[in-house]
Amino acid sequence: MNGINGHKEGAERIHPQVTFVDTTPAIEPNSFYGKLRKTYSDKVLKTQLEQLKKQGSYDAFDLQWHPAYDVNRLQGGKVGVTGNPPSLFWESDVGKWIEAVCYFLHSPDGASCEHKAEFDASLQELVNKIEKAQQPDGYLSIYFTVVDPKGRYQNFRDMHEMYNAGHLLEGALAHYHYTRSRQFLDVMIRNIDAWIRDVGPNDGQIHAYPGHPELELAVLRLAALTQDPKHHEFGEYLLSERGRKREEYGNRPFFVQEAEDRQDLTSGKRMDRYDAIEYHSAHLPLHEQNDILGHSVRALYLTTGAADLGGPFLEDAKRLFNDAVDNKMYVIGGFGSEPRHEGFHIAKHRLPNSTGEGGMYAETCAAIAAMMTSERILSHGLDGKVRDVMELAFLNAVLGGGSLDGKQFAYANKLATWNDEVATRKDWFTVCCCPPNLSRTLGILGGYTWNSKVESASKVIKLDIYLFASATRTIALPDGTSANVSMVTEMPWVGKVNVETDAPEGWSWEIHVPTPDYAENITLSAEAKAALPGFALVKLGPRAATLEMTFDLPVRLLANHPLEMTDTLTVSRGPIIYTAESFDNPELEERHPHFEGLGIKSTTQFKDVPLQIEGIDMVGLSTSGHDLYALEQVSTTVPWRAVTAAEPAREWKQLNEKLVLVPWFARANRGGRGHLRTSFMRADEA
Repeated sequence: MNGINGHKEGAERIHPQVTFVDTTPAIEPNSFYGKLRKTYSDKVLKTQLEQLKKQGSYDAFDLQWHPAYDVNRLQGGKVGVTGNPPSLFWESDVGKWIEAVCYFLHSPDGASCEHKAEFDASLQELVNKIEKAQQPDGYLSIYFTVVDPKGRYQNFRDMHEMYNAGHLLEGALAHYHYTRSRQFLDVMIRNIDAWIRDVGPNDGQIHAYPGHPELELAVLRLAALTQDPKHHEFGEYLLSERGRKREEYGNRPFFVQEAEDRQDLTSGKRMDRYDAIEYHSAHLPLHEQNDILGHSVRALYLTTGAADLGGPFLEDAKRLFNDAVDNKMYVIGGFGSEPRHEGFHIAKHRLPNSTGEGGMYAETCAAIAAMMTSERILSHGLDGKVRDVMELAFLNAVLGGGSLDGKQFAYANKLATWNDEVATRKDWFTVCCCPPNLSRTLGILGGYTWNSKVESASKVIKLDIYLFASATRTIALPDGTSANVSMVTEMPWVGKVNVETDAPEGWSWEIHVPTPDYAENITLSAEAKAALPGFALVKLGPRAATLEMTFDLPVRLLANHPLEMTDTLTVSRGPIIYTAESFDNPELEERHPHFEGLGIKSTTQFKDVPLQIEGIDMVGLSTSGHDLYALEQVSTTVPWRAVTAAEPAREWKQLNEKLVLVPWFARANRGGRGHLRTSFMRADEA
């Protein structure tokens, strides 16, 4: 194994799931991110543990019958007409909770939470259960051991055996780094050995790959720890085999042949036909895919694995990620416009904002997956556009997936409500992938904040800053000493960042600082050059040095891509997207339900409004004048009308009131009717 925490001298692309421990005391406790992390360590992880026990997944590794197994029960792994059983995913729910709690307990701020003793005991109990549940041949699956033994290896497309294994493996890696115990890790290495034995490219093996990518990501992380070539080769196999058309299958992909072999031509709820496997991003080999299609989380987990593997697969990841960002991304950094298959539309720039507009899904996990892909792409080389997407997704679509009191969560995230819909979150879900995914993302925030590389020969410490966060990082040097860097900032509300460095004599720093597209009038206290798109390069040192950076965060009104065929404006300030809630605008929203038919001008001015929700300080916005308009034609019964110079397409009435906006991630935290709207019609002709 590589040294402590899997670090290796000269390594440049260590995963954030490892490097987060170098950021101590993790994130500054009283900062914006520090307060969010405290909510997750003190409240969210406890809430999720209670829900896992209530759900039944916590004790499911005892391999006893549970009433939930009767729901959508499977026979021989065949697709259920009413969908997959919710209990099919239970290993992944537990694996992600283990992963998340290990990350938090491995950080000083998380380790101070009042539930530490309970969490440690639960971790050990779960690991003991998982170890006992493993079969003698290394196989590990609750559902296909207890409920449907004949379904083992019968349906890789739909049954999540590999997906669950991937999340258990990531949990085992986190557990090993936190406890230094190999108990869980060895269980999962035996499981991976079983997969490598049974699945692969050789004669006598099943030429399978996961319907839901995840095992690819996990096994590549395992390879980084063990340095065992077979782990790396298996991860590469899973990525390269996907979508491959084999002659033995009639030049069709594995998933099509597999369905025919089990005499199961049912398409399920998400697919049009059993052979329409765009949903699984398996319709073509990855090297041949040009459009990102299918389930948004699956597709972006796939690009994460491809970016991690590198080489030609990195180019695949960049190509598909660019398509997602340029053509299929919501303004909040969310992905997935089609509720039916929780994914991407085949057409570019089709991004309805609500059910009333014809869709929108934007699953929380998809935004997390976009962060994951962004970080892996950045690990190969800096790109300001990719960094900006990571920050946008995190501060909006990701954080918006959890309530600020730590008790409720969102699966889908719509930009507007409609009819009897409300924007409230829920305590839990029958398939609850998003809540623990949120927790593990906050748990490794230090790893997402920055990346470092030490060049021994030149004695240069290279630091790439990804996110503006108040934090301190320790960087080990080859001679056994260490360097330190501290960042203090009031972002995302105030454009001010101070970076202080300290290193032993003879060492210097090269720091890449983000220069985001939302920042104006950027000033740096040290000489800088724009070496890479979206980043400024600053050289500091030797010894202690300070970099001060300031910039303005003006309110910006964002217009949609013209080919979306909508003419709306969305209000942003810095990386934060804003929305209007009925809570702040009760009378206005009562007269204009869901704020439908309201418009603002491209010149509308907004002013900052101090705001605090659940102890988190933030900046709200309000129109500075009465620059708000209502569309006159909203209530007309005429489906269309002739437009003339005297009769324009839209006529507006100015309203004598203000519009109050809150950060989109903070929506649905204060009660009220639960109605909201994020993008407003452009009323420039008013």
